[in-house]
Amino acid sequence: MAANNIYTSNLDKKHTINLSGGGFKHSGNRNCAIILAAGQGSRFGEQKQYINFFGKPLWQHVYDKIIKIIPKENTITVGIDIQGGKTRSESVIKGLEYLYTKNPNYKKLIILEAARPLVTTEQIKELLNSESNSATFVMPLVNTPIKRNGEYINRDDYYDLLTPQAFDFKLLFEAYKNNTFRNYTDETRLIFETYGIKPHFITGGQNLIKLTYIKDLPILEKLYIMQKEGVI
Repeated sequence: MAANNIYTSNLDKKHTINLSGGGFKHSGNRNCAIILAAGQGSRFGEQKQYINFFGKPLWQHVYDKIIKIIPKENTITVGIDIQGGKTRSESVIKGLEYLYTKNPNYKKLIILEAARPLVTTEQIKELLNSESNSATFVMPLVNTPIKRNGEYINRDDYYDLLTPQAFDFKLLFEAYKNNTFRNYTDETRLIFETYGIKPHFITGGQNLIKLTYIKDLPILEKLYIMQKEGVI
């Protein structure tokens, strides 16, 4: 599925890389955002990013929040503004290339998913204010995980990785440039495998539920109402 030689134009550029982190306080034009809204919705049954969710398309709930913090011109919605890729990674790369052509010197990039419309502006700011070069929301596992070979593992040793996530823009750009694997489901793994940088964990909330299956929609709708009422 992945096409290893598709993205070459901007990913050939050279950058000076700083692995030390630090100094990334939320600040206007220094930051940028990618919203992923290009999925085919095979598990949901249709392209869920376009469904009407309380009066507007699902993806727009995320967009309306991010542009309160990051300028519109620094935000790209892949699947809406530009065509997405065959995989999640390819869609991220397309977003990176688009942003690079506008400004190769962005400091921090935040990646959001249209399928998680209940993300809050406070959570976005918390990510952008992290001093780590890789930061993600996580939740402790609540069910007992078991490997496919029948081996049990201790759930206390694991987190469930969520989005949004934030990264040093140049580090992520270079990581994808130098990596031929194009089917990552999570960019914190790419940063770790490329630079050995472990992500900074921020414990998230139940509002970061991802709309994956049609059965998730009533749950998401209920959480949306609870969020509006200040219950969560």
